[in-house]
Amino acid sequence: MQIGIIGLGNFGTAMGNLIANNGYPVLGWEYNSDVVAEINQKQTNSKFLPDVSLSKNLSATTEVKTVFDSSQMVFIAIPSIFIQPTLEPLREQISHETILVNLAKGIDRQTGLTAFQILSKLFPHCSRIMLSGPSVANEFSQGMPTLVTIAGQNSSHLLMVSQVLDNDHFRTRFSDDEIGVEMGGVLKNIYAIGLGLFDGKSIHSINFRASYITLALEEMARIGVGLGAKLETFLYISGMGDLLATSLSQHSHNRRMGELLASDFSLPEIQEKMGVLPEGYNTLKTTLYIAEKLHISLPLARGLWEVINGKCQVNTFINSFIKDFID
Repeated sequence: MQIGIIGLGNFGTAMGNLIANNGYPVLGWEYNSDVVAEINQKQTNSKFLPDVSLSKNLSATTEVKTVFDSSQMVFIAIPSIFIQPTLEPLREQISHETILVNLAKGIDRQTGLTAFQILSKLFPHCSRIMLSGPSVANEFSQGMPTLVTIAGQNSSHLLMVSQVLDNDHFRTRFSDDEIGVEMGGVLKNIYAIGLGLFDGKSIHSINFRASYITLALEEMARIGVGLGAKLETFLYISGMGDLLATSLSQHSHNRRMGELLASDFSLPEIQEKMGVLPEGYNTLKTTLYIAEKLHISLPLARGLWEVINGKCQVNTFINSFIKDFID
């Protein structure tokens, strides 16, 4: 079976290489022609996944339609804001038999739709599966043990995806709660920014971190359930597990944003330094808007938003943590 990957950034390349090392031919699409050339000629991707030798089963193209024409299962690994413009031109051309596996995490600011919901709207006749969980690409690409959740309504297709992904160090678990699995992966980016704030101020208290992460998970579950997810989903690998991984990882872009905020960098300076603001920033803005409409209280997220926009000093946010954010 031919496998496709849309997006050969850090996560897409790591996932494509995992599948290729499992013995499947993988064709990936990437907008950046230099990345495509390097993968095909050198079997490396020094821009997005340095120091990893890529399988010969992994090849790349700049033609997105070629990936869909030749693949029975396609993993979507582009930033959520690019899903609509990249894939909409193909909505009438993709086979209804294609299995789509979404790796993207984000909420569209205009429509309020998640990445998975955008895919569902574009390709309602295709089987769609959501993958999320604590899966730092730089780690599982080096063979570190990793467990993720895949969610969907077709159990036979879940089994097919698991057979493509599972090996000695990478394993999957099943769920039927697509929105819960996705929202865990979306919302944890918000609260990883907060952990970055603490690191930037050299606050390493275990008590403080445990309290913060627990309250963050409570807010994640609150908004997730408000959107139709199951509470128990947030207590497992795609909720608590993903929150811990992103909040504590040195590779987290959202955590890095928090560190820069704590060092008094402005938003334009952070964007210039990082190239693009992390998903957590836009997700936070949209989530607060949705929470307002649903009458859901998210005091911790609101406090982070005020820090990001200069309405509250980092030290003030930290010092008032217990008093203001525990109801």
